[in-house]
Amino acid sequence: MKLFTCGPVQMYPSTKEIAQKGYTYFRTDTYGNIVKNCMGRISELLGHKNNNSVIYLTASGTGAMDAVVDNCMTKKDKALVINGGSFGHRFDELLNWYEIPHDCLNLDWNEVVTVDKLEQYENKGYNTLFVNLDETSSGKLYDIKLLSNFCRRNNMYLIVDAISSFMADEYDMDKLGIDVTIISSQKGLCLSPGLSIIAFSQRIIDKINAESNPKSYYFNFKDYFKNMERGQTPFTPAVSIIYELQDMLNLIEQSGGKDAWLKNVQSKCEYFRKRATELGFKIPNYPKSNTLTPLYFEDIDAGEIVKELRDKYDLFVNPCGGTLANKLLRVAHIGNTTIADIDELLEKMVLTIENLKNKELVYDRK
Repeated sequence: MKLFTCGPVQMYPSTKEIAQKGYTYFRTDTYGNIVKNCMGRISELLGHKNNNSVIYLTASGTGAMDAVVDNCMTKKDKALVINGGSFGHRFDELLNWYEIPHDCLNLDWNEVVTVDKLEQYENKGYNTLFVNLDETSSGKLYDIKLLSNFCRRNNMYLIVDAISSFMADEYDMDKLGIDVTIISSQKGLCLSPGLSIIAFSQRIIDKINAESNPKSYYFNFKDYFKNMERGQTPFTPAVSIIYELQDMLNLIEQSGGKDAWLKNVQSKCEYFRKRATELGFKIPNYPKSNTLTPLYFEDIDAGEIVKELRDKYDLFVNPCGGTLANKLLRVAHIGNTTIADIDELLEKMVLTIENLKNKELVYDRK
């Protein structure tokens, strides 16, 4: 089995073995120091100087998104959401759930944010912008510098879901003036699912401490801030994934650090796109994350390609949902995959498409 999915991804051998080795009881200084070290190293990878403003949750990325809305926003706020796909829509749903006043900049799946589109929201009283930096449902990468400048002009908090783009695309939290960054274990960090990490600017921490009254007992950030001073969480955490994280951070360091890691992901991405184009595959032309490549099909069912690759060759790529289910599939470039693996995938994709077209031809003749 080989995963070309954008979460969970193909894990590295030493990280997969962590659970089998066992680990210490977590309510100890030893474990707390491991956590503080890991969160500090994550902070550095994010381009965030405040090592003491990072927490982790035992939850999926959506759990972290939920907790951020619950803790960072009140009904006195007014938010703007970049809603250009399934995950942008999720922020919209969460803000509706918590009855936070907000509007959406609605975009088609292949449409990007531009200066002209933002212009209508200038000086309209918004104090927070929510964006999924890499809209994972299509691989679309938003212009974070454009959004950062918009927030600075309008004195807005900038809350970024970087779940898919972290450790695949360039990111500098402090330089871009980002107030909240959400990442998750099963994407670019190549860990098991179930752990999310959130980094905060000091000004959003001040807002949380002064205004927050979350509905959630379990995800009360004030409690997490207090416990993280000793590397702990209020409740039992995903202990094994913290040990996986420690191993993965060591692998990143041994590979040459963040820049070398990003270059490797980018190289795989560029190789796949070049070869896919040469083979006649259609790739949408909007700006894309290095995390994944979307492939668009007009004359064959993309969902059937996904199914055939899985059932016949044990190769997993991401399907799409909704109106794109039959048109789009996504191939990830994060995780423990190689150029040789990419060549195998493309070879099997070509064979799969030929087989499906032959089946359709036989069916039509009948």
